[in-house]
Amino acid sequence: MFAKLFTVFITICLASFTNLCAYRLGKGDVPWSPPRSYCPHCHHPLYWWQLIPISGFIVQGGHCHFCHYQISTYDTVCELACGLFAYMLATPALFHSFLVIITIQALLFICSCDYYYQCLYPLSLIGLLPLFLIIPSWSLPDLATWIIIMMVLIALAIMVRLHWLGSGDVIFIAALLFTFGLEDTAVIILCACLITLPFFYFHRQAHLPFLPALCLATIIGLTITCS
Repeated sequence: MFAKLFTVFITICLASFTNLCAYRLGKGDVPWSPPRSYCPHCHHPLYWWQLIPISGFIVQGGHCHFCHYQISTYDTVCELACGLFAYMLATPALFHSFLVIITIQALLFICSCDYYYQCLYPLSLIGLLPLFLIIPSWSLPDLATWIIIMMVLIALAIMVRLHWLGSGDVIFIAALLFTFGLEDTAVIILCACLITLPFFYFHRQAHLPFLPALCLATIIGLTITCS
């Protein structure tokens, strides 16, 4: 139990920093400059107690301590979700928990980049490599499966040309195909579509970010697979 709680604690703390990295990199800044986080509305540097994941949001009542501007719930929801999935996936084995932390942070970074700026850094997919070790009984696809995967990727590329999907979505789905396989990837995409539908219905956005839903569906699928 202690190992799980420790994994959850580390995951939540890193989730806060991962969101910061995604937000600053998208603006063309670097994660460590400026050294202290600040309110995006009044630009006042934040105190240490405001930076504590989850509790900082609760103590401030969801509003900036200085200008009373409403704080986005995105960071807090991500921290809670990351902690929950870390608890469900972590084991007493230190190496396995380390792989879980890396995978969750990689998915969160991909999710946040698309959420904030509708972009994907291809290098961030390296963080998904631990999936090959986390997924039980993973094996290389056979020749027939490879052919089907190639056909699926060609179809996805056509969708990009037709502006039905973004190139980042296709790259991420390709990574899923090589890790989860055809059937599980199809289930993940279906789950992501179901997650996206309510947001599309209520917001009516022409270009709704799809990677956040794909990342959430991926971690749900991973949790089910490993349970």
